[in-house]
Amino acid sequence: MNPSKHVPVVHYAPLAPLKARKIGLLEPFEWLAAGWKSFWSVKSYALLFGILFAISGALISYAALGNPQMVFAFWSGFVLIAPGLAMVVYHMAQRHDEGKPLNLVRCGDLFRQNLGHSLLLALFLAIVMIVWIRVSTLVAAMYAVSMPGMVDISGAFLSMDNIGMLLTLGGVGAVFALIVFALFAWSMPMLARGRENFATAIVSSVHTVFTQPAPMLLWGVIVAVLTILSMATFFIAFAVVFPWLGFATWEAYKRIFESA
Repeated sequence: MNPSKHVPVVHYAPLAPLKARKIGLLEPFEWLAAGWKSFWSVKSYALLFGILFAISGALISYAALGNPQMVFAFWSGFVLIAPGLAMVVYHMAQRHDEGKPLNLVRCGDLFRQNLGHSLLLALFLAIVMIVWIRVSTLVAAMYAVSMPGMVDISGAFLSMDNIGMLLTLGGVGAVFALIVFALFAWSMPMLARGRENFATAIVSSVHTVFTQPAPMLLWGVIVAVLTILSMATFFIAFAVVFPWLGFATWEAYKRIFESA
């Protein structure tokens, strides 16, 4: 008689999000005010990365103007740059809180130290962008029968005859914007803090966004408005807006997760 074989049973604990404090509806404006104060305290170094972000966006947009068929490819490159610069801004805010000095060498070290997390975030963003491009292409193809020839493609997009396509594309874009916001709104500063792993950071960010939708929606609208206004200046305003939002996001992260 063969001895019984015992198969080990592996138990997996569910991945729980971090506890988040209840957020007041108008609290995002307090984050902006606190972020501006912190930004102004280290403005020289913060502006350096803001200018790098603005120059990157302006150059990519300029290249896209001459090659409209490659606009998504150019913007994919921009998506790969943004997380790395944002992580440095979060670390600058953290060092400011701790009263530690900043210098150009230390800023470079911060960028290299966060390269792994930045690349992983960039990979996730790139995947989302690729899916969005494919879905948008399919939507445009569905309406292609009602569009004029490719000679006047810009006129086709602006024509009221294609309002259905524009609304559909806008809706698709809004859905993907919500996905990106939920995934990365709080996971990036959480990873910059260095206390949580990637999966916990992502789960906690999504959970917080969807369990407190009103203040999160307001914060998303604020970020979107400031982003659109900055792009309207051909990215010049990003020199200030990018680090300002970074410091504001750091302040929000501390108040939401470290005061819970």
